[in-house]
Amino acid sequence: MNNYQKLINNGDYQQVVDELTALLASDSYNTEALIWLAKAQFKLEQFEEAINNYSKLINLLPSIADLYSDRGLCHHLAGEHDLALNDFDKAVELEPENAYRYSCRAFVKDYYKDYQGALKDYNKAIEIDPSDAITHNNKGVLEEKLGFADQAQQSFKASNHIQGIDLEKELANINSSELPAITLSKPEIRKLSFYSYLSIIKSVFTTKKGLKEFIGYLTTKKK
Repeated sequence: MNNYQKLINNGDYQQVVDELTALLASDSYNTEALIWLAKAQFKLEQFEEAINNYSKLINLLPSIADLYSDRGLCHHLAGEHDLALNDFDKAVELEPENAYRYSCRAFVKDYYKDYQGALKDYNKAIEIDPSDAITHNNKGVLEEKLGFADQAQQSFKASNHIQGIDLEKELANINSSELPAITLSKPEIRKLSFYSYLSIIKSVFTTKKGLKEFIGYLTTKKK
């Protein structure tokens, strides 16, 4: 099955779907095949098909938190708000000491404007893993949205400190008198399109590292 990882990495999603659909026709309980099929369908934005296969996997492997997170993301992108949060709740229930589970759920709660719920989850994630710079950063963005300017700055400072970034030092090293004069035109305010949003979020919850991809999104107001 390692070959399917390579195919997905190369963007050959339809080949994965075709081959594994044929394989599962004669071996419907092959959990590894179901996992790779669901991942390929997700990449193709075939969310309902992926949901069906994740549901089959959950029936076979009901204690795997990743399956609920992955299905929850599919529900989210399919516009199924309650089902998405139910899955993220289950992932948290299965792994209550995993900070990543709370960070993922916080992002979805933020999207659905449950800002207090999202803040609570970010705080819990930081309580479990205070060294996660991404969570500190995302919490800061949410605090800014809520008007908590001082708290937001503390969160951003914590994030920078963990990453070894000293903004004050970097700014102090810049001699503005040596810089050429720059005239900037008034920037055009642009909303993030739905498809741009999909390109960012569709791999967010696959790994903790994926959370970095939506820092930029979080600082942009959605439609």
